[in-house]
Amino acid sequence: MNAVRVHQFTAAIGPRDAVSHHTFEVDTLLRDLGYESEIFAQHVHPDLRDRVRDYRLHADLEADVVLYQASTGSPVADYVLTRTEPLIVNYHNLTPAEMFDPWEPHIGAELDFGRRQLGRLARKASHGLADSRFNATELEAAGLDDVVVAPVLFDPPRLRRSGTIDVGEPPTLLFVGRLSPNKCQEDLIAATAALRRWMPEARLELVGATSSHRYETALRDYAQRVCPGGVAFAGSVSDVQLADAYAHADVFVCLSEHEGFCVPVIEAMATGTPVVAFAAAVLPETIGTAGVLLDNKSPTNVAVALQRVLTDRELRAQLVENGRRRAATFSPERNRSVMREALRRVVEDCV
Repeated sequence: MNAVRVHQFTAAIGPRDAVSHHTFEVDTLLRDLGYESEIFAQHVHPDLRDRVRDYRLHADLEADVVLYQASTGSPVADYVLTRTEPLIVNYHNLTPAEMFDPWEPHIGAELDFGRRQLGRLARKASHGLADSRFNATELEAAGLDDVVVAPVLFDPPRLRRSGTIDVGEPPTLLFVGRLSPNKCQEDLIAATAALRRWMPEARLELVGATSSHRYETALRDYAQRVCPGGVAFAGSVSDVQLADAYAHADVFVCLSEHEGFCVPVIEAMATGTPVVAFAAAVLPETIGTAGVLLDNKSPTNVAVALQRVLTDRELRAQLVENGRRRAATFSPERNRSVMREALRRVVEDCV
């Protein structure tokens, strides 16, 4: 009997991209389950062309199941919608278009396009996968009834913090994520400026590439005006540099207004870095009770919370312990086990 053929599709595949890493991990799990698996995309980084095929070469091929990794608007989704094979949608969330419209209207248009495609995909698909209950709710609202929650597949940094909970000099705040309007780095800068009224040496490190050069330029200008010398824009960094950033951070602070899972929060907790976050979108679900969740992200309110985490040793110790315990529930081994079972279930239901 021939093995079941599962063809994965996604908009783009690149190195050190979360959805790309997840797609490759799913490919490995599908093969481990005994299925034949191939990956197709529109945009493929040159270094990965031996592992991924151009989706436009797929037309004459046949599959038993099509699995689409949905994270943005793409012609790939339109192609998937023409296929007659059973469809599974793995949803990674779409940022609301209005968050990008003032900065990069073309990205806003792409996201709006993706939102419309999601509705068509949800109505066509027989099964869905979502990496959080927050995302599953969106997929269900789009019209898909059968959605399994299975965490995104990622590997946290290898380096762990030393046993000390002492605050470094200077006290360092960290956020990891693309410079993107939905992640609200301007609020992080404002909170750092407020904190420096009481802790003048405190500094903020922003790690991540940019999603909008106009937004990045505005952020740099704003940082220079309200927090001169207090904000470092690290840009995209290597895995070693990322692990080092987590290890030397005193607090991980996230004031995003829209996240679908937020892997960096788990990475921070796994490396023993206390977390302070705005309780929006998926963040309460991802963090649970392991961090300080704020329902008000005014600069003063955030600064007060940060100062307490930086100065209260008992609270820091509790946050470190709770964070590591929470991160362990998203360990790579557990995540792969959950996703493996979810894939087995939905693929078998399709065939």
